[in-house]
Parts: sequence; structure tokens; C-alpha cells
Amino acid sequence: MKTSDLSIKELAACIRVSTDTIRRAVRNGEIPSTRVRTALRFDLHEVSTYMQRNAEARFGARSTRAPEVIFHV
Repeated sequence: MKTSDLSIKELAACIRVSTDTIRRAVRNGEIPSTRVRTALRFDLHEVSTYMQRNAEARFGARSTRAPEVIFHV
């Protein structure tokens, strides 16, 4: 499976969330995206890195409450 230039639907399927959740995360600046004309595109590795950093900042690097980010590629 490709890991760059994912559409909203493809990214949502990879990380098992709804497309609305992806759109909301983009609006809030929680995940990086690239706009290609009117479409948003995502790089799975960039998104996973960004999400991990957000989790560490929010819950602490060694916290047991930090959610584990698992991606099925």
C-alpha cells in the first residue's frame, strides 16, 4: 500500500477513524496535510510522527495513559 498522497478516505481507513475526524484534525492543525487543487493529501509517516508527538506532549513521554498509535499498512 502506498504511504504518501493518501486521500481522506484512505487515511481514515488506515488509522480507523471517520473522515469527519480527519477533516476536524486538519482544521485544528492536529495532522499535516497538503492541498492538491481542492483535495487534501496525506503522508502516513508524517501523520503518524505528528500524532505521536501530540500524544507525548499531551500525556507525557513516559505516561502509561499515552495512547499507542498503531497503523496497519
